[in-house]
Amino acid sequence: MRGEVGVTIVVRAVVAVALLAGYYLLALVFLGLAVAAAVLTVRYPNAGTIKLTLVMLAVSVPLLGAMVRAARQRAERPAGVPVTRADEPVLWNVIDDLAARVSTRPPDEVLFVPEVNAAVSEDTRWLGLRGRRRYMLIGVPLLETLTNDQMRAVLGHELGHYSGRHTRLGGLTYRGAVSLAHTVEALSGSSFARRVFEAYAKLYFRVSQGVRRRQEIEADRFMVQIAGRAAAATALQQVRATAAAWSFFLDRFAGAGVRYGLAPADLFGGFRALLAEPSRRGEMAEVLRQPEERDPYDSHPTLAERLEAIGRCPEPQGLRPDQRLATALLTDPHRAAHAMRQAMFGDEATVLDWAELVCRSAALEAAEEGTRLLEQVERVTGAPGPAPTLGTLLDLLERGGGPALAAELCRDLPELPPDRVGEAHAAVLRGHVIGLFTSALLSAGSVRYRFSWSGAPARPVAHDGTEIDMSRVVPEQIGPQHVPGLRSWLRQAGVDLAHRPPRPDRASIDLLGVLYAVEQDGEYYDALVLDVGLLFVRLSGTEVMRGGMSQTAWHQRTERMLRSSPAELLERDGNWLLGAKDVTRAAMWAKGDKWTLSVDCAWTDDQGVRRQAAVRVQGQPPCTEPAEAMKILHSLLGPRITWSQEKL
Repeated sequence: MRGEVGVTIVVRAVVAVALLAGYYLLALVFLGLAVAAAVLTVRYPNAGTIKLTLVMLAVSVPLLGAMVRAARQRAERPAGVPVTRADEPVLWNVIDDLAARVSTRPPDEVLFVPEVNAAVSEDTRWLGLRGRRRYMLIGVPLLETLTNDQMRAVLGHELGHYSGRHTRLGGLTYRGAVSLAHTVEALSGSSFARRVFEAYAKLYFRVSQGVRRRQEIEADRFMVQIAGRAAAATALQQVRATAAAWSFFLDRFAGAGVRYGLAPADLFGGFRALLAEPSRRGEMAEVLRQPEERDPYDSHPTLAERLEAIGRCPEPQGLRPDQRLATALLTDPHRAAHAMRQAMFGDEATVLDWAELVCRSAALEAAEEGTRLLEQVERVTGAPGPAPTLGTLLDLLERGGGPALAAELCRDLPELPPDRVGEAHAAVLRGHVIGLFTSALLSAGSVRYRFSWSGAPARPVAHDGTEIDMSRVVPEQIGPQHVPGLRSWLRQAGVDLAHRPPRPDRASIDLLGVLYAVEQDGEYYDALVLDVGLLFVRLSGTEVMRGGMSQTAWHQRTERMLRSSPAELLERDGNWLLGAKDVTRAAMWAKGDKWTLSVDCAWTDDQGVRRQAAVRVQGQPPCTEPAEAMKILHSLLGPRITWSQEKL
């Protein structure tokens, strides 16, 4: 088998180098054509040769920039919670033992991650010929759900990647993927060249992913060698089902209060409770029965293909079954779970038990949906006066304002086919109305939430324990004819129609869009349009001089900005926030690609004095286009912003 592996490694190395060389060869062809066109223009200057040279320069300059950026980019160190040998000596001893059994060097670092996954990577140099630091990532949910035998099989699979030297060529594959991604993005203005590199990218990924699928089958042989066919097969099945359950668990339970700064006290205890629920076990079994689609761009074979390959492997002799939960490998499972909770939710999150977490999150979400709905009511009516309430909404619906309100709620949704717009708008409006109604019922004390691991996590119930199905109260298509009945039902439930839910305090802020390369008072900024206002992030003089105003640079700057929280950005010199609540009115004027935004603000300072000011922001190409800027700003300010016919 060693000889076979050696030949396979050579073949893979040739394929990886050839794929990367093919990219550079293709790029050099375009660069060579640009040079040839320039020489031709010098020798035979005319309109045709000049036009050809300009076209080739439009391709070659961004192409060369993409190659330089790709050459500078390096794969980042894997993220996770480091686990030292002193922290988990039993786990490390198992890894060392398994590494020796598959004839490879163990990882230099082990990292715990909150994912249903295990993976390995390796820093390499000299086209993968020299391996350096090795990393192994272990998903804590796997330790909480797999048996020792299954976990050893998973670890053996990952160490098998080292033994087969699969990670040595990961750097080459990564470099090629990054180069192609940068190139396709940079050539957005050149349709022919872009199509050429997109076609090569498809070839590149089909071939490289085909190699990776073969590597997975090879690594599965080590699973069987370590733990036997049964443990290897059930581990793969368990991982697939657990991954689906973990995603559902995070979405519906653990992550329910993230935006409000809430976290569960017993993260994995809750996950085990969900898996123990009989109805959930049936859903997990259904996941395994679902057929898998075969995609040529998948990095892994289908589960059926892997199970078939495992069935052909010889069964090792002398195995000692160990059906204990894999948390037996941990010195202190509670410490690992606590580290995961901190990594996922932060140190400042409010920790609650499951029932309080889910029910409070549901109440806050209902209040937030109700608040957003009433904000859209204000935008649709556009009339000055007291803030809209539940009664204002019912009056608007009774006057036939439902379609306009639904359109305002759906303004920022992706464009839909014409035959689906009505259905989608009605569903969004109905969902927000249910949220506002539920918030009003909770405020009146007419209902409370009941927690459950089966079905909906939080359900509104009356004082006698009767569950209230709001989907039966609010019709799918809300029309004027439904309003009298809804108003009567709410009054009978003891709801005050003057109800207006307070906006919940949130630990997270939504990004509505970016106004890039704008000028304000002589300084240049990228403005993050958040749901709380405009956060102006100042551009340095160096960024502007080096072409920081270009669209490609904007993408890179946006990626950097989004790595920091709004609070962290505000702490940096030169950055400032224009709060949405302080804006009284705004107007926008545009001519061609240029636009001007004038904003009137009013606020009360720390001494209680009412202040007023005007802010003027300008956009000149290359910057966000006027129509896109207006769309983003309207999603923040609603009727407070209008187009101006006169220059501002």
